[in-house]
Amino acid sequence: MSEAREAGSPDSGGPAGNVAEVPPAGPLCLTGRIQVEVDGEIVADTDDVALCRCGHSNNKPFCDGSHNRVGFSDQGVILGGRLVPGRDEPAEDDPVVIVCATDGPLLVRGPLTVVASDGETRQGTKGALCRCGASSTKPFCDGTHRETGFVSG
Repeated sequence: MSEAREAGSPDSGGPAGNVAEVPPAGPLCLTGRIQVEVDGEIVADTDDVALCRCGHSNNKPFCDGSHNRVGFSDQGVILGGRLVPGRDEPAEDDPVVIVCATDGPLLVRGPLTVVASDGETRQGTKGALCRCGASSTKPFCDGTHRETGFVSG
């Protein structure tokens, strides 16, 4: 994950703060002040984490490399969707909480910049990121997890 850290570091010229990089056919690589919440409990409070976006990890919401085994195919570009800006301007050092919805998406709560493999970005404080692997608006959720029967646990 060092590539994600380098791209989001202040010295790299990349975005500062909380960053989610979307590499081709790989996990969502987050750096910054990241908290991951499952069933109302913070299960990770870290500055560097890889979250599954293929839907096949045996350690959801974390990546276990299953995207390689299942042949997950995605270019890592933004196909649609967005993050919504908050009412108040967040402080640059505010954490982002990634809430893992049961059998659903990764809900963004706090400041985040999503960086696609082609350099395109989206910024905001609320949104839903796909973790079933089937969204037509990757890396954002389009609700397809309901049709595919995605199970988060």
